[in-house]
Amino acid sequence: MARKSSTQGSRPGKPAFNPVAPSLPPADEPYKVGPGRPPKQHQFKPGQSGNPKGAKRKAPSLIPDLKELFERAFNQKVKLAQGERERVITMWGAGMQQLAVQFAKGDRHARHDAFWIAERLGSEFLGPKKILGDVLTGDRQAILDAYVARQTQPSVSSAPSPVLASPELLDDEPPDETDKVSRT
Repeated sequence: MARKSSTQGSRPGKPAFNPVAPSLPPADEPYKVGPGRPPKQHQFKPGQSGNPKGAKRKAPSLIPDLKELFERAFNQKVKLAQGERERVITMWGAGMQQLAVQFAKGDRHARHDAFWIAERLGSEFLGPKKILGDVLTGDRQAILDAYVARQTQPSVSSAPSPVLASPELLDDEPPDETDKVSRT
């Protein structure tokens, strides 16, 4: 049995669907109004927008204005009295001074804020210390080297070695017989 070509319709008497060609009625048939086919007087004219008023404008954002006000307020200069002398600094500087004072007093909220700010700014005192090697004196370095050597040696027995007390702590006198009796 031969297959029908794709250009032929599936039912006799009905033309095949072509997605490229618009479905225009033949010239001799009258225009039918229906779903997807509005009346001629309500169709868009060529060159006319489907939304003549356009989209409504969005309200301007307040963020740039608030940012400017925020920066202006915190960059104002204030006089700060420290002892007998006065200094002129910005509000930012005064706030950081106050935060440092509260941090030093042990305020947990100030501690949280200070570490948060230091982390965001990439402050150096939160990073690893590289000066530790310079601090070790010779005798402390020898103690560390001996410890590392003991840890890396293969142990002969699995039982831990006995802990020896210093000679000052050792009791050289044998226990009395009376002590043995009283203990039992």
